[in-house]
Amino acid sequence: MPFSIALQRLSRPSLALVATLSLALAGCSSLNPFGSDDQEGGTTQLPCPQVGVLGETDHITLLRGAGTDLTDIVARAEIGRVVSKCSYNTNDATISVDLAFDGIAELGPAATSRDLVFNVFVAVTRRFDTLDKKQVYQIPVTFEAGQRQARFVKTVDRTVLPYGGTADGRIYQVLVGFQLTAEQLEYNRRVAYTPIR
Repeated sequence: MPFSIALQRLSRPSLALVATLSLALAGCSSLNPFGSDDQEGGTTQLPCPQVGVLGETDHITLLRGAGTDLTDIVARAEIGRVVSKCSYNTNDATISVDLAFDGIAELGPAATSRDLVFNVFVAVTRRFDTLDKKQVYQIPVTFEAGQRQARFVKTVDRTVLPYGGTADGRIYQVLVGFQLTAEQLEYNRRVAYTPIR
């Protein structure tokens, strides 16, 4: 089943929740005749969780020292689009979500290395902005000689979520973003961002 594309930026209440606590779609197939309990999601009957990039965490600026000047920028990076697919295991009453997202990074004037690591998170919230789980991943980025920009792709497979009764994939949001420090989040809110793309 092809991935579905989500370009959405999600709300500040969701951002506040994630920052505080650790600061659609494609076709459906019926059960196959060989006894599999998996069904692909993405329809009205089997909806996948909503996915997107959490507002204000879609970009990051790495700074040298106090970072009071443009010449203090070590690197910038931003997340592009998020794609996802899901499947239901009717025997275990679980939904398995696979997602991927891409991005681009750019070296700044204060860079001293062509190898950098960016921390990103994948967080799952339930309806009413209750945080269910969160995982932080490292994305290594290498800038080729003579290049100031580099692209990256991150995949996260098999995020397993329970469902049952009248609850299905619609009760979940799967959010991605850069894992920001309090200072980096404040910088994102204070300084107007110019996209790299």
